[in-house]
Amino acid sequence: MKHISKILYVVLFSIVIGFSSCSDENESARIPQAVVTVSQTNLEINESMEIHFLGVADQVVVYTGDDTHDYSLRETDNNTGFVVNKGLFTYSYSVPGTFKVVVLATTYDTYMGNGLRTDTTSFYVTVKDDVTELEQVYSTITPNVYYASLVNESDWVMCLPTKQVYNNREVTLNAKRQRLSFEIASDSSKIYVDDVIYSAKNYYDLTQPHDIRVESDFGSIRNYRLYTMIYPEFKSVKLNGVAGKLVRDAFNQDSQVYQFTLPKGTTGPVIEYMLDGDGTFLVDGVPLVSGSRINLDSSLTLYRVNADNDAVSATSTVRFEITYE
Repeated sequence: MKHISKILYVVLFSIVIGFSSCSDENESARIPQAVVTVSQTNLEINESMEIHFLGVADQVVVYTGDDTHDYSLRETDNNTGFVVNKGLFTYSYSVPGTFKVVVLATTYDTYMGNGLRTDTTSFYVTVKDDVTELEQVYSTITPNVYYASLVNESDWVMCLPTKQVYNNREVTLNAKRQRLSFEIASDSSKIYVDDVIYSAKNYYDLTQPHDIRVESDFGSIRNYRLYTMIYPEFKSVKLNGVAGKLVRDAFNQDSQVYQFTLPKGTTGPVIEYMLDGDGTFLVDGVPLVSGSRINLDSSLTLYRVNADNDAVSATSTVRFEITYE
């Protein structure tokens, strides 16, 4: 599935115990003993398994049993094992299934590798893919990427501006026709948007909420809801009858600067405004109605709440820049 992150297996080596070096030349090889302990044999994908080698060997190789690491196919198909330089081998699987792990212990009777002796031990590991947690939800709208935030266990909110700065000019953002992307720590989990299997090629109307369902390979289901909020802004705003000009931040979409040119000596300005859509104008966290005097040193914000879910909101930070002439 495109745009869904690929979680690759991770191989970590740590130092716990050292192996004995090869025997002196012409000395008979020790008898290898493939003795190990395993931390667990029932795993989730991307969960680490630890193998501690406790036997006798000059070299230890672990075949994990997944793709390209199958001991039975070691002579063909480029299947290889992992050489364990010390006594601890840590591994995690990126796909579900049952895998036969083979540990190969080898000894030699000379430094040149003569007198090869081997011993093996094996066990099975069962890996379950029960991932239903979305890590990221976002939409790439050139030149920006808009990430949604998880506001509770099930509700995502993505905030978009009405316009964005692109090539030094304002461009209207068409929220009605945009693609979505998801990141999830599984290649096997399936994602549905409004009961239709997700495709990175599909366009979605982001002005409407969307139901998202994730089904794991194991069969578990988790439901989410995606809301899109438009950052609130003024449709018009005046100080003492002088209109302000909105300057957008190309990188911080929730930051808005309104520029005013006022006569010298202006004090205690009165603000008149109309909001573009619903919302509330707050001064130091307190609503301020149009026609009131305003303290320009205060903290100014515009706040919008979803009508159907008050856990979902969008806030714009506002700053007034005043030039006197």
